[in-house]
Amino acid sequence: MSDLKQNPQTETPPENEEWVHVGNYPNLEQANDHGLVILAMGEACRVTEGGKSDEYVLEAELHPMERVSAELDAYGKDSKIPIRKKRQPDDKFQHTSGWWVCVFWVLALMAIYIWQCDDPSLVEKAASSSLGLIGGGEWWRPFTGLFLHANVGHLVGNLVGGVIFAILVARTMGVLLGWSLILACGTLGNVITSLITYPDSFVSLGASTAVFAALGILSGHGVAETLRENEPLPWLRIFAPVLAGVIMLGWLGGGHDPNTDVLGHVFGFGSGLVAGSLVGVLQGKHRPIKTTDDSFT
Repeated sequence: MSDLKQNPQTETPPENEEWVHVGNYPNLEQANDHGLVILAMGEACRVTEGGKSDEYVLEAELHPMERVSAELDAYGKDSKIPIRKKRQPDDKFQHTSGWWVCVFWVLALMAIYIWQCDDPSLVEKAASSSLGLIGGGEWWRPFTGLFLHANVGHLVGNLVGGVIFAILVARTMGVLLGWSLILACGTLGNVITSLITYPDSFVSLGASTAVFAALGILSGHGVAETLRENEPLPWLRIFAPVLAGVIMLGWLGGGHDPNTDVLGHVFGFGSGLVAGSLVGVLQGKHRPIKTTDDSFT
């Protein structure tokens, strides 16, 4: 028990004055602050522990209660401090990794590569081709080209990068949405490449366009998440995810090999960047923001 007592200077309370409940407070500091208001009036008060372990009760004598209540009401209005809500970072990974989809994707690419080795004409029929898509109307090529590979090294590199980035995308926005965007943006990257290179003959194959689409999705979603923060941020901080993605694009998808489809990598990344930003904005509108109180009244 903590007592805040003072012999009243303005009034002499009757003998055997009873204590009257003034208020309950979550901590001793708040109870003492309000008790000091009563003491400043020249009245006696005391603080006792309440029924709960984290509660304190402030009591005053009965005869000045009308004045005490009025003074405490005035103090409460004057001392109210606006509560500033501080945004807590959302759990970045809110979904499962979708590892079973990765396993299916790996097995599918390996099976198609074996088929491709047995039937070389498959590349001629299904590789992404500017002449085939635009000149021949073979609309499936930008998609089917994602599943063909030039050699084992090409296949293994795309499997490793694809699994890593695809799991991150799936955990960020969901397995179905994530994989749908990866394949759609990879396909769109091939379409844009064909449109730009036509009427020249341009043929490409490999899942790398989809792999860099996944990297772009992560970068765009990261920008959207950063913009959701209710604080002024420097431009470098806002676009740091894109900068990181561009560095990765240059490192992994640059033209070290003359046969590298740099255009496909760039447009796959760009398509993913736009898609990831849009999804991040839309998801942010429907996701509750977690807040904490900086202070209390």
